[in-house]
Amino acid sequence: MNFVFDLDGTTVFHAQRMQDDIKHALLALERSGGNLYFATARPLRDTLPVLPECFWHHPIIGCNGAMFSQNKAVIKAHSFDPVQVQTLLCWLDNHEIAYLFDGHWQYAISDKPHHFHQHVAALGIPPGSNETLRREPIVKLLVLEDEHHNQVKQVCEQTLSNFEIYHHNGHHCFDLVPAHSNKLTALLELGLDMQQTVCFGNDVNDIAMLEAARQAYVVGEQIAPNCDFIRLTEDSVADTLSQLADEFRE
Repeated sequence: MNFVFDLDGTTVFHAQRMQDDIKHALLALERSGGNLYFATARPLRDTLPVLPECFWHHPIIGCNGAMFSQNKAVIKAHSFDPVQVQTLLCWLDNHEIAYLFDGHWQYAISDKPHHFHQHVAALGIPPGSNETLRREPIVKLLVLEDEHHNQVKQVCEQTLSNFEIYHHNGHHCFDLVPAHSNKLTALLELGLDMQQTVCFGNDVNDIAMLEAARQAYVVGEQIAPNCDFIRLTEDSVADTLSQLADEFRE
């Protein structure tokens, strides 16, 4: 059986490193024969600081499906058309809208400051040169001012030949990634049989994989997928994983 886990709000909370009780429960599930996968909106660079080292060699879907990593290395990533995304970045700069964009490893930030810039830098890697990195493949663009959503979406429709938008409940920001980049598509590209896959998530970017899974677990109250699912709280995640490990072992 395959087990797929979102990170923030599902197995990682308050942007802190994964708690030991959840880590130990995941290891027990793996010892029982489960195949563990992680699927997150974070790029690999921001995933490793919150994921225990014992899981770094596992398959990690990042950037909402636009990035695939294993053994601490990016194996494959979708990227925007370079000319189109540079046009969009210039527009954001001219309208003084804060953003952050990700390459395969490095990232760059807008000239307009935003407190999220400091949060990402605190994970250990300072931003690179915006002017230089915007000429390299860009995997994800995080727009940090949700009040400009409609205007940005309209500009994206005029400048980008394809894209997906993901909002995050409880956060005033949204992700832009290349079209057809989502967690379910990435799992299918890896060859997973979703009828042999259990998925855990908590946000709108998890809905597609949750609805396709053999069994879905939803942490918190933010979403209600159109499928049968089991709702968990933050405090019940570790115990649920331990119970699954015991059942799977039997």
